[in-house]
Amino acid sequence: MRLLVKSQLRFLRQAPWSAATALLGVALGVASVVAVHVISAQVERTLDAAAPPHLVGLTHLLDRQGLRAADYFDLRDRWRRQPASPITALVPVVEGHLLLDGRAVQVLGADWLAMPPRADGGTRRGAAFSVPLEVIVGEALLADVSLGRRPGDSVSVGGRHFRVAEVLETGLGPALIADLAAAQRMLQLPAEAVSLVGVAVEDPWATWRRWLNRLMPGFAAGFPMPDTVAVEGVLAELDGAAGAWQAIPVSAERPSAAFARAVLFNLGALGTLALLVAWFLIYQVGVIWLRRQQLLLRRLHAVGVSQRSLRLSFLTLFAGLGTLATVVGMFLGLALAELLVSISAAGLGAAPAAEVPSRVDVWLVAKAVASGLGVCLIGGWAAFAQTFDQGGWSPRWRWLVTPVLLLMVALGIGLEDTGVFGGFMAIFAMSMLIALLVSPALALLRRAATQLPLGLLWRLALREVAWHPRALSVALAALTLAVATGIGIGLMVESFRADFTRMLESRLAGDLYVYRLGEQSTAVDQWLQQQPEVAAISRFGAERVRLEGLPVELGYAHFDPAQSARYGFSRALESGEALLSERLARDLDVARGDRLAVAEGQLAVAGVFADFGATAGRLLVDVGSVAALGLQPRFDRFTVDLQPGADLVERLAQRFPDVEVEARAAVRAQALRIFDRTFAITQALTLLALVVAVVGMYNALTALRLNQAPTARLLHAQGLTAAEARRISLIRSLLVGAIAALLALPLGIAMAWTLCTVLNPRSFGWTVALQLPPEGWLLPLLFGVGAALLAGAVPAPRERGALDDGA
Repeated sequence: MRLLVKSQLRFLRQAPWSAATALLGVALGVASVVAVHVISAQVERTLDAAAPPHLVGLTHLLDRQGLRAADYFDLRDRWRRQPASPITALVPVVEGHLLLDGRAVQVLGADWLAMPPRADGGTRRGAAFSVPLEVIVGEALLADVSLGRRPGDSVSVGGRHFRVAEVLETGLGPALIADLAAAQRMLQLPAEAVSLVGVAVEDPWATWRRWLNRLMPGFAAGFPMPDTVAVEGVLAELDGAAGAWQAIPVSAERPSAAFARAVLFNLGALGTLALLVAWFLIYQVGVIWLRRQQLLLRRLHAVGVSQRSLRLSFLTLFAGLGTLATVVGMFLGLALAELLVSISAAGLGAAPAAEVPSRVDVWLVAKAVASGLGVCLIGGWAAFAQTFDQGGWSPRWRWLVTPVLLLMVALGIGLEDTGVFGGFMAIFAMSMLIALLVSPALALLRRAATQLPLGLLWRLALREVAWHPRALSVALAALTLAVATGIGIGLMVESFRADFTRMLESRLAGDLYVYRLGEQSTAVDQWLQQQPEVAAISRFGAERVRLEGLPVELGYAHFDPAQSARYGFSRALESGEALLSERLARDLDVARGDRLAVAEGQLAVAGVFADFGATAGRLLVDVGSVAALGLQPRFDRFTVDLQPGADLVERLAQRFPDVEVEARAAVRAQALRIFDRTFAITQALTLLALVVAVVGMYNALTALRLNQAPTARLLHAQGLTAAEARRISLIRSLLVGAIAALLALPLGIAMAWTLCTVLNPRSFGWTVALQLPPEGWLLPLLFGVGAALLAGAVPAPRERGALDDGA
């Protein structure tokens, strides 16, 4: 065995260039996985740290008509009488709004003694609960960071003084969190008032979700949470009144966190692309190396060396290669994560960190080792099995795999319950279906080489491509997959950009945008009306309300025809009518013409509008309809139309320094800048996969040239010049790039359609209209063809062991 391993190492010294390219490809694949893990783990920690304390450990919030404390106590009594109930905790919660320094602030209170234990077993400041003890006894508050308070500050509410015990990022905006009784007094509610009941339900996926989040932070977002209908069924059994309780998933309370985790899932799935392409590369290298050692291995087998020993020595070589690639990939991945972390933080809506945490956890090391060694060992084993053990696999297996892949596509796209996991399953199945077409495409090319009226050089180039399918098909499949992913991502981004830009143009109709008015709203309004440069003022207000139990951002203004047109509505919005964002309409399962029950009556759904980038559902009404929701209008944002050539930004900022003022151009530029940063990391990972695919293609084309060395010498002896040989090489590379482009284009369009119409609605709640601009598909195609041409143009290294297989 030792001699066999030495023989493999001797061969490796004779083929240093192909070994180096294989090492680079696997290292880049590992780097992609490591970088995604580091970035995702950081964002996941940020999201966990920002979890509102009153939601920690809960799975749903319960609501019912006329909810009071007596309903909660009755439900709790019934629950305690059923020890086998899947419900593990019930927590009364109150919520409401009040004005604090002229600013609308959400007040939340909970019975902390009823809270379930934290799932991670951790505590805050050593307390047995998720809040400090002084909050539990009602003498202190938790303040959201957006309020600008500091620990120790005093807050006066309702004639009572509270101390800020802690400042935290809740993800809820301006909010104060207190004990249940303290919140009732702050909101001037009676003691029997309860707004919601928090519930923790046993999650059959909990263990899997924890393991998956350790394996790939955010990846568990692709798996279902406890079913809301099932929770309501359990409540009906407890309460004896079916439909009395309505369950709202806790994820709906923090849509920004759900949005970020969906992005993390998409990011993790994309991060494995480079690793998949690296697997193709290793398999390709294994096939090439075995073909170059085939004569020696068969002679050793003939003199009594078992196939098991030959396979073990071959895999030992790849194990060493994988170990080195793992180490290199980990360092590259950490560097890549440090480069991209600020971009990802901006795109995911998380607070940007100063640097990537330097610690390397066990899961990161395990993933890197499994990726590097796993890819090399599996790829090497598959190559040995096809080339030496069996002498080639029968094509009949394609007829068995194809129906399974088609079924995966149908289920992933057709069944919405499969979520984002199903969408990516469909994309994976599409990719494998196209990969199955590579060998038939080469077979067609082989027949064309003998039937088409081509010149000698073209026939020679066709012969070299089509007569060596094993040396080329896997690398060609990897390049096709990488180019198709580039097309799919490019078309999705360009389609999204077109829709997003169109939305900006329609929404950003004013010249100035004035925010954070607070108590100065009336003064700013009067000052603006006195300025001759001001042509018109549009006033907007926003509140957080509940609609059928779901938290909704309510926006109101005077919706005249011009204002309605910004949301795609053709007339003025009348009292009693509402416009819904696509996400909210999807969550409520309503459409235009339906009616929604609200506090003081009903609202008719007049239209549904696109709201790209919004993490929460939005409901827009005319100011005349605000009373039907039990609220008083309060304008906190202005849009100002100016006379041509006028500029009020500096004067307004000087007159009201606490008010935020932005010009239309600045708002638009900032929105597009955030848009570009959002997709920068996605495009970087796609480019990484393309680079790995190019490395694989170079290896395959180099192997073709090495294996054709005897034929090339014969052709030179018959008068073939060096220039003609270079032309053959370029024609061969052009043919390879053309095949990859022809296969990648339909796959890329299918990927883009799936991303726009399947994954985007499931992940974020909006649909993107697929468009096919040349900038979305042309550049990846040119990259693929150009990469193949470059791989064919670079001189082949001088490596020994090249054998012509007699084709």
